[in-house]
Amino acid sequence: MRPVLVLVMLLTLTACSPAPTDAGPSAAASTSGRTAGCAASPTADPVDVAGQIGERGETDFGSVFAGARVGDEGVDVYRKPSADFDRWVLADFAASCVLLHDAKFSGAELAQWYQEVNDDNAYWASQGVTVNSVSSDFVRGVVVVGTSEADKARPLFAAKYGAGVPVEVVNEAPA
Repeated sequence: MRPVLVLVMLLTLTACSPAPTDAGPSAAASTSGRTAGCAASPTADPVDVAGQIGERGETDFGSVFAGARVGDEGVDVYRKPSADFDRWVLADFAASCVLLHDAKFSGAELAQWYQEVNDDNAYWASQGVTVNSVSSDFVRGVVVVGTSEADKARPLFAAKYGAGVPVEVVNEAPA
């Protein structure tokens, strides 16, 4: 399965999940642009549009592209502000409803931090913290760590990663 499709499916599931009770750092999510198709009745399949944007976003705009998902109005696209990226989306997807949102980090940056946290699993076990899951949320610009020892883990994660990695620790029972 293509990574973009998996990401779109994951975000669809995430959108249906309740929000965590302890908020972490968040990215600005204001709409900073929209295609002309938002004023009409778009004919393209939003899942296909999100996939196309995700594919080219990752390959040609990896330093700014954060992610794409199907939202309530159309396709929500998150990216670090970029005139070139915006010009491409607004031109190529003019007939679709695509909303551009500012993101604090690109998907590539979040993937790097996700990998760093995931690779530290043995370290966390040595600290008495069982990490049950690691994921990234491009909408809020955070790496989400699930553990049943969240209260214990929060200060330990803050001490290890400081301001370098945007981590949100949430309560999560083992699978």
